[in-house]
Amino acid sequence: MKKKLVQLLAILSAGAFLTGCAGGNAPSNVSSENGSGQEQQTEPALAADEKVTLRFAWWGGDERTTATLEVIKQFTKLYPNVTIEAEYGSSDGYHDKLSTQLAAGTAADIVQIDPETFPTYVYSGNNYFIDYMDYGFDLSNFDEAYISLPINGRYDKKQLGLPSGIAGPTMLVNQELADAIGIDFTQDYTWEDLIAWGRLVREYDESMYLLCTNKDYITNLVVYNYAKQLTGTTIFDQDSGTMNLTEEQLYEVFLLVERLYEEEVAAPASYTAAYTGDSLQSDPNWINGKYVSTLSYISTMDVMIAANPDAVYSIGNLPIMEGAKNNGWSANCPQVFAITSTCEYPEIAAAFMDYFFNNETAMETLACTRSVPPTARAREICEEKGSLSTLAMEAADIAAAMGGVTSDSIASSQEGKQIVTDAVEMIGYGASSPEDVASNTYNLLTGLLK
Repeated sequence: MKKKLVQLLAILSAGAFLTGCAGGNAPSNVSSENGSGQEQQTEPALAADEKVTLRFAWWGGDERTTATLEVIKQFTKLYPNVTIEAEYGSSDGYHDKLSTQLAAGTAADIVQIDPETFPTYVYSGNNYFIDYMDYGFDLSNFDEAYISLPINGRYDKKQLGLPSGIAGPTMLVNQELADAIGIDFTQDYTWEDLIAWGRLVREYDESMYLLCTNKDYITNLVVYNYAKQLTGTTIFDQDSGTMNLTEEQLYEVFLLVERLYEEEVAAPASYTAAYTGDSLQSDPNWINGKYVSTLSYISTMDVMIAANPDAVYSIGNLPIMEGAKNNGWSANCPQVFAITSTCEYPEIAAAFMDYFFNNETAMETLACTRSVPPTARAREICEEKGSLSTLAMEAADIAAAMGGVTSDSIASSQEGKQIVTDAVEMIGYGASSPEDVASNTYNLLTGLLK
């Protein structure tokens, strides 16, 4: 941690003493300067007895929320002059609300953001976020090759966000069920193989399906990745502001979506509508072992396993179309954390995030609630404590080895995702043909460029 944060924490600790509160021990991993030996010049203006309130917004399941609240409790026990108000819930509508709040200047001080949505805010030109480097944040625990990627928060040499973990797509398999039906996810396979396996599952048991999924996961994991495999690039060329995907290619993508539903690889859209967003673990058919697999994320894998703990799980490979121009699949972070520029106490917000990422007690508490931890030390702690599963490591290795291109920020924006999700829903309900949906969606997507 740079000297500025050391000074700040000393002030906060002194405030705890002056106000008669038991502050506990300060973090043990602080240092007085950064790696270059340069000390921060500006000291924070904060009286020892001043009360500070920060707002921290995130989404996630119960396990993630419980761990995050515990870390907040740890920090505020050390520094009782600080109050951190937790604002948490599901992912549904989260970014719509955040977009409105950022524009109005009313967003929380610390916000969790989807890494594919984050560039939309960065490139808006509104300077919504501070640069962590300006506030003494210690990045030394992060691998520079990982932390320096734009998808992980580094833009124009500014660390505007911090990655919550190492994540990516995964195929989580109910291995005993797959063995019973004769499906091998460890081999290289195509989307056509996936559809053929879907038929095998229905022949084996009409109450079962191959894939546990929903419209949101089909959008993010099927549509975007199949499109990248088909074209070898992202849907939009962000530099030129043009579409890389033709209407004919978009039709091919939506034809695959139609086949997943019509050939009963996935459960009917009308059924899965009750389990949108990150609610797949609530599907009773998943809980009762009626799905062979789920095309999901490393960050939500443990939640899916916990929902049906009696099954024996394995990690499968990811489908790649025959003649693919790009693997499509890529590893990234599940979320980024940013401090908004409207934060009244950015130094203190940075100090809390430093504790969040660099304190070993916090590392142990957060464990893998936001996927595989982003720092080597946190992964070591999780492995020592048994909270980092072999399955998670296998999933991370497979995703990282894919090397596909990262989705562009235009298609991944809230507007772009909503357009595609609506199209997937139309096809799922049989409300329109892939041809008509492709035409309408193409016009809507090109409209984003205007």
